[in-house]
Amino acid sequence: MNFNEHKPIYLQISDYICERILNDEYPEDERIPSIRELGSLLGVNPNTVMRSYESLKSLEIIYDKRGVGFFTAPNEK
Repeated sequence: MNFNEHKPIYLQISDYICERILNDEYPEDERIPSIRELGSLLGVNPNTVMRSYESLKSLEIIYDKRGVGFFTAPNEK
């Protein structure tokens, strides 16, 4: 992934995750890549991915199950 120097990397990763959720690459209520998996895939520090995930959790776009991983939030219909 090529990062834009004018926007924080963690926000760009958040956008990356949101785009995949919107395109159903990460279906609702399904597990998304772990922090380490995504960090390795994108070539960034896992702490940066964690910051992105925490941001998405605060917006209720994803949620975590302790010891299991992160999941996309179910759609409210």
